[in-house]
Amino acid sequence: MLKIGLTGGIGSGKSTVRDMLQDKGAVVFDADAVAKHLMEEDESVREGLMDVLGPQTWNADGRLNRSWIARQIFADDNVRKAVNAVVHPAVYEAFDLTASRAEASGAPAIVREAALLPPASIREKLDSVVAISASKAVRLQRVLDRGGLTVSEIEGRMGAQPDNEQYVAFADEIILNNGSLSDLQKEVDRIWKGWFAS
Repeated sequence: MLKIGLTGGIGSGKSTVRDMLQDKGAVVFDADAVAKHLMEEDESVREGLMDVLGPQTWNADGRLNRSWIARQIFADDNVRKAVNAVVHPAVYEAFDLTASRAEASGAPAIVREAALLPPASIREKLDSVVAISASKAVRLQRVLDRGGLTVSEIEGRMGAQPDNEQYVAFADEIILNNGSLSDLQKEVDRIWKGWFAS
């Protein structure tokens, strides 16, 4: 079973690529979604967040105060690093478990989707890393079209993520996603065929 890393900044289209790979039979591990789940449900993670962020981390109903957390971590590098130090080890453990289950089920590949570049401990477990790249203007417009964030909030999130050059330098495969969905599908088909050509 192939272990694939899928990464790219906000608005790049990595979630669309993830869905295309899932349609081909890959098991998907959405690292960001798993992180949010652990932040709400895992007791040790919740305790760590309380130490870093305090009681405002949760709303009155016990759910994550996501908008407040986002403002804290995208405004302060030290806060973001401290939160990552709490959450990421639990996410890495969850990925290993999901990968073992996927392999046992006979899946051809598992795709680990995350906006952040994987650390060395995860990178060495991956057979290939695919970065989705798009121009800043295209990414900004895509996120604006989804709604919910202002231009300044989107730019703040872009600034907190690696830039396109870092993604491209890190990856084994790069998909430039400035065009149509049809163009994107062709690129995904090409890469998938290459993985299983031998």
